[in-house]
Amino acid sequence: MMFPSFDWEKCIGCIACVRTCMGGALSYTDREGIRTITFEPGLCDGDLLCLKVCPVGAIKPSPKSSGSSATFPLARCENCGKLTDFTVKEVEWGKERGLFDVFLCPECKRVESAKRIGEGFE
Repeated sequence: MMFPSFDWEKCIGCIACVRTCMGGALSYTDREGIRTITFEPGLCDGDLLCLKVCPVGAIKPSPKSSGSSATFPLARCENCGKLTDFTVKEVEWGKERGLFDVFLCPECKRVESAKRIGEGFE
């Protein structure tokens, strides 16, 4: 059986791997502006879906398993300054690729969406 091995320096903390992990071997917490991602090898089923969904190739297959974790600072909303659901590394990665212009907190996203929807009705 193969297990995931994490290159935490390469990881952007996007949690795509966590969302894909069916066995619960990968988990995360966002607390006080820091995201912590943790791998518990005893819960890993070896399907390696996490490897397939990682957008930066930070996960490789390995015959050995070991627990590990990493921390990532969360980014601040470019509109109001509140914490977002994105890590600083994730924002930098997305902007470098032109995927996003502005990173906003959930509240500012809703306000901006409502403004765009309402523009056609004035």
